[in-house]
Amino acid sequence: MKTLLVLTTSVAILLTVIIFILLLKNRTLAKKIKYVDDANMWHKLAVTDDLTGVSNRNAYNLYISKNRKKLKDKFRAIILFDVDDFKLVNDTQGHLAGDKILKDVAKILLEIFSYSEFTVFRIGGDEFAVLAEGVLETEIIEHLIVLNKRLSMEGKISLSKGYSLVKDNRYEEAFKFADDMLYADKLSKKLRMSVPQN
Repeated sequence: MKTLLVLTTSVAILLTVIIFILLLKNRTLAKKIKYVDDANMWHKLAVTDDLTGVSNRNAYNLYISKNRKKLKDKFRAIILFDVDDFKLVNDTQGHLAGDKILKDVAKILLEIFSYSEFTVFRIGGDEFAVLAEGVLETEIIEHLIVLNKRLSMEGKISLSKGYSLVKDNRYEEAFKFADDMLYADKLSKKLRMSVPQN
């Protein structure tokens, strides 16, 4: 009888210890899961533009630094966009109107450049970039034509554009070339508007 009592007590203590360990592990696991969830949330906040929901400048820089070697032999391009007369919209219609335009631009770019080969970023106030990988230059031009048609049909938003192929992993040079092309596009629009029409 005494042996049975000792055995029962030992089993009860063992079960209590096992339950305690399981609860402790469960609690530790829950903390780890929360930590991972928090880390994922903070990472997402760090790389997502909170207004438009597209990737931001941090994500753009991370993408380039992560993929520079991996994409060495793939065809790549940078496409830049700048909202025409954005400051005028903010000054005359208010920042809410400006915010709506930025959201609309992001939505349109995500629709036009929807394939997995394209990644859309908001890299500055009214500036957006699309990084393309594994697509031909003709495909980029086709997407830009579709974008131009869409913008002219809607008639609310005008974008200046520039693009460049990335050669020998020189993203910075490609960005500069695309940026120069964008500003040439912007300047040509302003010159057309200032020339009297007969």
